[in-house]
Amino acid sequence: MAFYDHLASINPLIPSEFKNGFIAAYRIPAVVINVIWLEAPGTSDPQFLLDTILDDQADTRSGNLEIKLVRGMNVMYTSITTTISPDVPFGGAGAWTCGDRVFAWKAYTPQAEMASPLFEEALARFTCGAKE
Repeated sequence: MAFYDHLASINPLIPSEFKNGFIAAYRIPAVVINVIWLEAPGTSDPQFLLDTILDDQADTRSGNLEIKLVRGMNVMYTSITTTISPDVPFGGAGAWTCGDRVFAWKAYTPQAEMASPLFEEALARFTCGAKE
């Protein structure tokens, strides 16, 4: 599944960049994934960006907030339900810190058990390296 730069699709003059961004991918009707990030020097708690990626009008947390340390990154994850589309009524959302940046991830899925493995796969592929 390929991601596209959502910010650039809104305004080609202001695409995603190292300090902030918003990318998305979808395979209709099976899954929709969003990833956002921003610079937040000194931040170790990604809760505020998790709250940001959740849509107040459509998303509801349906599970306990899991908090863990993954390869030195503070990570949190929660299951969600959503009214965004009847094709993808479930999902999950997570957030983590990496250096001076904070990331948030959200997926909408047709079955509740699909989102958590997608998040684990995203984290496994994520590298928290220095700016190149």
